[in-house]
Amino acid sequence: MADLSRYLPLSRRPDVDESGVTADRRTETAEVLRALAGALRRGGDALWATTTERAGWRVADVAAELATGFDRSRTRRAVEAAERFVRGGEARRLEELEPLASPAAAADVFEGRADEVVARRRPTGILDLDDAVVAALLVGGASGADLPIPGRASGAVALRRAAAAPTEIRAVIAGHALRATDAGWEFGHGSPLVDTANGLLRFLTGIGTVAPHPPTGDERATTGA
Repeated sequence: MADLSRYLPLSRRPDVDESGVTADRRTETAEVLRALAGALRRGGDALWATTTERAGWRVADVAAELATGFDRSRTRRAVEAAERFVRGGEARRLEELEPLASPAAAADVFEGRADEVVARRRPTGILDLDDAVVAALLVGGASGADLPIPGRASGAVALRRAAAAPTEIRAVIAGHALRATDAGWEFGHGSPLVDTANGLLRFLTGIGTVAPHPPTGDERATTGA
């Protein structure tokens, strides 16, 4: 699926002006960070202590990881991945996190980061957006309610994840287009597999195990397929 980049900006709407398409993800990243902040303020201490779908990780741990790791370079990411492998993988990574004091403190951090991202001249790339979206998926799952993720953000992260999917995920999506039933984007070749944007992201990131499916009659009518 190396040709997936041809499908940016992922819009399925006809006759859309795409002159403004860019790899800068500042706006989308800021929106996801603010959604995370809002969820943490609403959920308070109960959500803060809730276990996520990442084994052994609480919402507090997911927030700490995003707060400390956001905006690091590709080189730094590669070095950290190698160091984690040598030191003992995910369990060791969890032990080394610098905790945040409270959900309110984490919300303050994410709102501040969102403001910084929008205000600065330097663009924000897909990796930082991916980090924020993964955190949103985990926190949303723990809270029992999906966090709002803009269509352009969900599509961009889904595209990246599909292009670099591990064998078990690639085996499911190979030869198919992926279509978000609620976000207005689709990419790939072949017969479509569909789910909500959140559902597709959960599968592509490995957080969830429910695979996308061929469209039902209602889904074909909704998406115009």
